[in-house]
Amino acid sequence: MLRRCSETDFERYADFAYELASDLTKSGYPTYCDGIKTKDMFLERARKAFACEEEQMLLFESEGRIQGFILMYWLPKDRYLSTSLFLTNTETEEALYEFLAYAKDKFKGYDLYLGFPAENQSAVNYLERQGFTCIEDDYNNTAYLEHLIPAVDNKEVLKIGRENYTRFRLLHSQFEENMYWNSARLYEKLENWSIFLEEKDGEPRGAVYYTVVGDAWYEIFGVDMNRCEYDPQLLKKLLSAALLDAKCKGGNVMTFFCDEVYEEAAKECGFHCVGNYRCYQMHLT
Repeated sequence: MLRRCSETDFERYADFAYELASDLTKSGYPTYCDGIKTKDMFLERARKAFACEEEQMLLFESEGRIQGFILMYWLPKDRYLSTSLFLTNTETEEALYEFLAYAKDKFKGYDLYLGFPAENQSAVNYLERQGFTCIEDDYNNTAYLEHLIPAVDNKEVLKIGRENYTRFRLLHSQFEENMYWNSARLYEKLENWSIFLEEKDGEPRGAVYYTVVGDAWYEIFGVDMNRCEYDPQLLKKLLSAALLDAKCKGGNVMTFFCDEVYEEAAKECGFHCVGNYRCYQMHLT
């Protein structure tokens, strides 16, 4: 069964929770198996939930024993619901069943997004059987910028700002139908984003956009290729521009989730693969 987790409850079981978070087969995303996030970061993130009105920690119990932790958060304005932790020692399918029932009761009309490693077979198999749509099937990569020598800055790659944002919007609008970070939301928070784009004969060919997610830690949230026409040389130019820019800002690490077809080019640019990430979406009715 699920019940509200108090701060005292969490502190009592924090070591057990982190043990689950360190196992790809027993945890969801964001992952703590990436070589970047530490136990201190795990504890800090979890503790913040108890002071936030739009977050809630749940405990999953089975036969009188604590077997899991779910940290959920929601954005009322966007009708968006997701989890920052989904940790289960046993009976993952039962935990998901109870959580889905709870979410449908409390957040009707929201879009629920759940991310899991492919290694967590119990979770991904259950979500697929329940009719969730897999909206991302990516490879999770990390680049260690302090050890990286990015390619020389490519003059053909444009930095996007408010004055030339329409050039990026023209390209990004092709891909944003089921995406949270659509053109409008990116533009609204543009000061938090770095976007690079390459054009040919006045037409956008491809773009990359990234943001800061932690102390000297950046993440590429997306790469857009015009008409989905994959060009590995273009991808490497875009990734190199992002890596160089982040390194110049004093970044230490960069995360990049990409399609399998992009993986070889990503490795050639200096990324290392963490694992396969799946994101599932369902509209709650």
